[in-house]
Amino acid sequence: MKKIYTIVAVIFILFTANAATGDTTVIVAHTLSNLASPPSNDDEWVVFPNAPVTYQQIIMKFTLGCGTPNCSGWDYTVNASLGKKSGTLDSTIVAIDTLTNDTTWSYADHVDFIEIGRLITPYGTYMANNSNGYNNSWTHPYYYDIADYASLLKDSVNVRVHYDGWTDAFSARVEFIFIEGTPTRTVQNVQTVYNTYIGYPNSAGFESVAVPKQFYIDPSVTSAKLALIMTGHGSQGEFDPYHFHLKVNSTNVYSRLLWKDDCGMNAIAPQGGTWIFNRANWCPGEKVPVYEVDITPYITPGQTATIDLDFDDYVVQQGQGAGYGTSLHLITYTNQKNNDVMLEEIIAPNADKPYIRFNPICTTPKVKIKNMGKLPLTYAEISYWIKGGTKWYYEWTGNLQPFESAVVDLPAFDWFALDTNDRKFYAEAQWPNNVPDEYVPNNKLESSFNMTPVMDSVFYIFFRANNRPEENWYVVRNEDGDTISFKNTFVNNVQYRDTLHLVPGSYSFDFYDYDAQWEGGDGISWWLNTQQGWETTGQLNLRKLNNTIIKNFNGDFGNNVHYEFTVGYPLGFNTPKNPPTPPVHPSSIEEVPVTSTLHVFPNPADDIAEIRFQLNIPAACTVLLTDMTGRVIQQHQAGVTESGAWRVDTGELAGGIYFVTLKAGTTQLTRKLIVK
Repeated sequence: MKKIYTIVAVIFILFTANAATGDTTVIVAHTLSNLASPPSNDDEWVVFPNAPVTYQQIIMKFTLGCGTPNCSGWDYTVNASLGKKSGTLDSTIVAIDTLTNDTTWSYADHVDFIEIGRLITPYGTYMANNSNGYNNSWTHPYYYDIADYASLLKDSVNVRVHYDGWTDAFSARVEFIFIEGTPTRTVQNVQTVYNTYIGYPNSAGFESVAVPKQFYIDPSVTSAKLALIMTGHGSQGEFDPYHFHLKVNSTNVYSRLLWKDDCGMNAIAPQGGTWIFNRANWCPGEKVPVYEVDITPYITPGQTATIDLDFDDYVVQQGQGAGYGTSLHLITYTNQKNNDVMLEEIIAPNADKPYIRFNPICTTPKVKIKNMGKLPLTYAEISYWIKGGTKWYYEWTGNLQPFESAVVDLPAFDWFALDTNDRKFYAEAQWPNNVPDEYVPNNKLESSFNMTPVMDSVFYIFFRANNRPEENWYVVRNEDGDTISFKNTFVNNVQYRDTLHLVPGSYSFDFYDYDAQWEGGDGISWWLNTQQGWETTGQLNLRKLNNTIIKNFNGDFGNNVHYEFTVGYPLGFNTPKNPPTPPVHPSSIEEVPVTSTLHVFPNPADDIAEIRFQLNIPAACTVLLTDMTGRVIQQHQAGVTESGAWRVDTGELAGGIYFVTLKAGTTQLTRKLIVK
């Protein structure tokens, strides 16, 4: 059942949730409202249901469109936040009577905001000019998993859309999709660590704002993560890559380069402007990623944790600028499964706009899985099929830490018996770590998709190189991944015709460009190159033998052109293939027990050593610290538990080698500890 709440007089578009069972409620907060410049907030108070209902999934669908008078030709930041009244008042001076020394004050409820999603607008020149296949009716959807913020989506909420632009304009439509059910994780609390724009001339200035902050960890907490949204702005902050460092109790738990190196694979392409340039964690027209870092091993329930964000050393050069939009949340849980794999996305086949770069397909599907369990994910079974078709299976192996994701290229499968009137693709991830999944509602997704074209068995690739042909290469493959044609040697401004003779089957054509100067692709005809005389204009298309163009590719494609097609039959009308044999799994979870773990960090240690353990079954525990002779230096007793932590003051110990031993039932684990 789907329930829709009318907030204002609007027209609703129903959202079909790709999820398991559960009633779905859609609430619309903004309705393609114009985001005016200069930088401003578009606030709307929304009343969300306050019924005693839990949700297995909450999705924010943010649809960006052209505003009035049209899409802006520049790239700007757009933030979506939730605001709740804090119970205090803000005051401002309305007027001052200088004769009587009276001051008139205005009072309003103070509202605390927490950011739940960020995107960067595309260069909207083509939309405004009705060129390159765009016009002013252009829209693009962005999807955000906001299940962790369920506690904020109750009663009266200020849904804020902040547009950081100085030129008009874009529009926003914000929909919240609630799917009822028990969540895979029970959120204990969401706390803001930082929510600010930090613009300072050097890293010391940055860290003077991003100061260490302390948070009490409730005794009921069993796991925790940090969720970071961060983007660089200003001429130097935008285009200079630096590492950020997340620290918990002075221990560096996560470091990463603040950089997106694939802007040339943007789904909104081509664009005006310098859309192909890689930037500090954002590309024009793309959703800003959220870094999720599991910090469970570094916190102790019932104690205080210190959270800090540091940055590589940098100094802003004269005439340059650097600023960092930073939003960091500490999210704690009281319940999280040990083994839980999520089917996070179907990338291909998928007809939705964010996936246009990879679609349509007729060869190998592409999905994304995510580890939602407390234990590292090293195995998962992925099954996939079309409506009316046969299931195929793939056994994925790897190593995903909690909250980490991986894109999986699935082997080619059988499209036979495709319902061309209701094209549906299904994928399901199960058997995390080769045990039954402890939470199944997030295992399965479905997608609608488009048909691939049917090509003649004989046609040719036409390519006229520009004056930088060393940047280009192309490959044609069949559905098994075998190379049919490959070329990577071309001469300046020369035309090439590569005739293909193909047997019936499914094929992919990929054409690549890489410019070392930009550290990414700039296509074979990009406006800045041609305007400045750096590159001439190339041309790429597929043609029949009589020279009729079958498919022309816009030369402003960035990194890659991907095109799939069938020969000899339409998609789904191939000769049936023999169905695969499903993988064999243990009959019960006891057959493959979860491995108990013992961690000691930092190691070597200066002053403090943290000891963490996780058991496969609850048991009474003893942790011993012994020296090289076996003499017990310290010990820690724990009642019947499944996990625990112990902090050792190593500053009181002489430098040397020690041993940490965990004894729990029949389990005994020992780790070496080096004290400096």
